[in-house]
Amino acid sequence: MRPLTVGDPVIIGRYLLLGRLGTGGMGVVYLAEHPQGGLVALKTPHVVHLNDATLRARFAEEVAFSRRLVPFCTAAVIEDGTDRERPYLVTEYLPGPALSQVVTATGPLPPDLAHGVALGVAAALVAVHEAGLVHRDLKPGNVLLSAKGPRVIDFGIARDVDTLAAHTQAGQVMGSPGWVAPERLTGGVALPASDVFAWGCLVAFAATGQHPFGGGEPDVLTRRILFEPPRLEGVPAMLRPAVAAALAKEPADRPGAAGLLRALLAAV
Repeated sequence: MRPLTVGDPVIIGRYLLLGRLGTGGMGVVYLAEHPQGGLVALKTPHVVHLNDATLRARFAEEVAFSRRLVPFCTAAVIEDGTDRERPYLVTEYLPGPALSQVVTATGPLPPDLAHGVALGVAAALVAVHEAGLVHRDLKPGNVLLSAKGPRVIDFGIARDVDTLAAHTQAGQVMGSPGWVAPERLTGGVALPASDVFAWGCLVAFAATGQHPFGGGEPDVLTRRILFEPPRLEGVPAMLRPAVAAALAKEPADRPGAAGLLRALLAAV
């Protein structure tokens, strides 16, 4: 947690803000104190976006999508509201580092822990896809390793499968470089299979400490994702078949999230 900065509110709604848990392009996540005791996470748009109708609409969608999810592998929603024109979303606080932080600090996860992350994130994707959503930004920074197991967070650019085409702008690829599936890099609509591709990249990263398509500038990484096979030599044998299948170039060749889950359970 980082301390509050100049310009941060001290109270939003009925919640006392204690510090910053994270910040992104659209909003800030604060650690807050629940009025009845205990800690929660509170997300709200950056103050500069409060008058942006488009970003306010996206935030409202994030709230609605978060409420549609079964919270066994995500942060449970506690409430949402508006405080003097500032919308906010309050969720369960999940103490624990992001997968990206753990791997960067200590290296690859042991095989059993990597398998647990693979299982937990696959289960989360089953819940996301069964709710009719596509996450669109699955990456190690959006997976928390909590005491309750891995949890997928940040549905800021998630979309309803049935309305994705209406939200996609020509030439615009939403998501983080290196974690975007080939069909999206070439202008296609995000699909549940696109999240599965990101899962394959994430699990390979967790198990080896390296991105399966290497590093470098975004354009170099994009070319490798489009045209080169993934590097899976260091992925444990129990995970490699599922990861390889998830990283198929064609979305139709990838298993669904439920298929991944079955394959991982069978490999135990």
